Amino acid sequence: MKLTKLLYIAFIGTAFLISYQPAEPRAADTYALDKPHTQITFSVNRGGWTRISGWFEKFDGTILFDEANVANSKVKASIEAGSINTGFAKRDAHLRSPDFFNAKEFPTMLFTSTKIVKTGEKTGEMTGNFTMLGVTKPVTLDVTFNRKAMHPRAKKMFTGFTAKGSLKRADFGMKFIVGAVSNEVQIEIQALAVKK
Repeated sequence: MKLTKLLYIAFIGTAFLISYQPAEPRAADTYALDKPHTQITFSVNRGGWTRISGWFEKFDGTILFDEANVANSKVKASIEAGSINTGFAKRDAHLRSPDFFNAKEFPTMLFTSTKIVKTGEKTGEMTGNFTMLGVTKPVTLDVTFNRKAMHPRAKKMFTGFTAKGSLKRADFGMKFIVGAVSNEVQIEIQALAVKK
């Protein structure tokens, strides 16, 4: 092979290497909870007769969502204990008392994810540290990714998730009438979030 041809091949190869830039990994997107369209609900068995349900009216949270690598995603949320609502004012006042949430002394509950594992095309398992009544324990939620799309009127990107799980309230020191009212509390979160 002639020297000129070797030089030509070397030139082409060098030009290719210089011009080639590997695609940078897509950064995770940060979302804020769309609070009017997000619900944090719970239910508990009362004496075996019925399940009592309730929700929290005041909360905040952010989601760092890495759609390409879900394990890199992160969630942080806070809930105001005093915003509990079960539809019965007398019961809600008792739930805010030291017998239950002790909302005056411990006004805020916190959740910070520590691990997210993808379990299916649109499902995952999220474990995080949950703080209630000054006690922090791990809680695991099963998460379903519902939809990601541009909102037709708001012209912003929205994403929606459903998270379900349970916790034992006595683990956090809430031991009042455990038995008459179940220790296990079921949790369901319908989260709609808007891209920042």
